[in-house]
Amino acid sequence: MIISDTHRLAFVHIPKCAGVSIKEPLRAVDSTDGYFSRIGDHPEMGRIHFAHIVLRDMAEHFPDEWAKLLSYQSFAVVRDPAERFVSAMFQRLREFKGYAQSAITPETIEQESAEVIRYLETCPERLNLEHVHFNRQTAYLNFDGRQVVQNLFAIEDMPAIVAFISRATGIEVAEERKNRSTEFRFRSMTRLLRRPYAALVPYAARNRLRSRMINAGLYADAKRPAMLRPDGRAEGFIRSYYAEDFAL
Repeated sequence: MIISDTHRLAFVHIPKCAGVSIKEPLRAVDSTDGYFSRIGDHPEMGRIHFAHIVLRDMAEHFPDEWAKLLSYQSFAVVRDPAERFVSAMFQRLREFKGYAQSAITPETIEQESAEVIRYLETCPERLNLEHVHFNRQTAYLNFDGRQVVQNLFAIEDMPAIVAFISRATGIEVAEERKNRSTEFRFRSMTRLLRRPYAALVPYAARNRLRSRMINAGLYADAKRPAMLRPDGRAEGFIRSYYAEDFAL
């Protein structure tokens, strides 16, 4: 979340909805000094991702910021739930399972998705750190039966998002999305170079290089695994679990 007291503006960062592209330029006006952009320990909620706190927990544990969210102009970006689920799977495999992006295959996604679905079906009161990217989008928008976040934008409509931020803050945001789930076009080469590349190139440098390679056309947007297409076996769960997100 970004809260700007100067501009009386709040950006609610829904996981896997272009949040990085928006948060980076807005850090300059963030009155919380990045407090809600980290993983850390909370005395009551345990280890959490402060960037992805749902509204129920915001209202209970962060009363000052909650009051600002209610009184300030607010906005969020939303996304097709099935596409977001796939993107969350890539994020989970990279961040918590140690996979290199190029090592993630449709089979890997299928196996890990089954594990994630089993966890979500237990209906935990609060998703743990490793599953926070699978929260429903409505958990970041609605509270106590009403929509709290005022302005919603589809992830595909970056020009409208850029224009809104410019009007509200005067900050210009690039329309190119960052942190996209992508795959290298030449998989055989990647398999050969994966280990020496990971050993010799620091993580931050790899991220910068990947951005340049995306711009050069060496990466393509990751495709949905077959299991997440309309006839896939996980489709029923996604349609049911994220029913309110689909309606949104």
